[in-house]
Amino acid sequence: MADVKLKPVRSRQTVQDQVYAQLREALVSGAFEAGQGFTIPALADSFGTSHMPVREALRRLAAENALRISSTGTATVPPLDIEELHKICEVRLVLEPAAARLAFGRMDASDIAALKEILVAHQRTGETGDIVEMLAANRAFHFHIYTATGNEVLVSQIENLWLRSGPYVRYLSDRMGDLLRTSYKSGYTSHHEDMLAALESGDEAGFVQAMTEDVTATHELLFRFLSE
Repeated sequence: MADVKLKPVRSRQTVQDQVYAQLREALVSGAFEAGQGFTIPALADSFGTSHMPVREALRRLAAENALRISSTGTATVPPLDIEELHKICEVRLVLEPAAARLAFGRMDASDIAALKEILVAHQRTGETGDIVEMLAANRAFHFHIYTATGNEVLVSQIENLWLRSGPYVRYLSDRMGDLLRTSYKSGYTSHHEDMLAALESGDEAGFVQAMTEDVTATHELLFRFLSE
């Protein structure tokens, strides 16, 4: 819990929704390690709430397979599992290229400009070594594209896959510093660059292929580390 800053909740949005939203964001961004556990009293103290909204938020996240809750009420981030990672990858490779195909014809010059801006920020993090910002930029790039589909059902399914990938994101981020001292540093945004080039040239097949290769490359990196 030391690295995660949870804020007291004060607004018209229900307390449970605010607790859920903050925990969900923390999980998606890889703030929690695989196997990390936390109790309802500890979380309630961090949020400045009673136990009830925390308990309900944890139940919602458990229903999304983002957490596991023991009989004592302790919530635990699921452990890393290569078989589960394979399954997540299989579904991502169905949904995310499909989202890229749907989004392709719906993006205009303003979208290209926004993606370029995100890409520049993403590239800059390789120089600064800010892994948190690197992961945030990667996510922003992808979800700008997915949101452009206009299909909330599809986007929510992809969001759930990224939610379940949270522990793997944390695992990868812990190794990113070493990776950036290798040849990986010169090519970690290459697939995003290819997507932008395809978008600007009107190459739908190239755009979808670059998305496929980007998802595949991330998972292959994870598989390699987990196998070691």
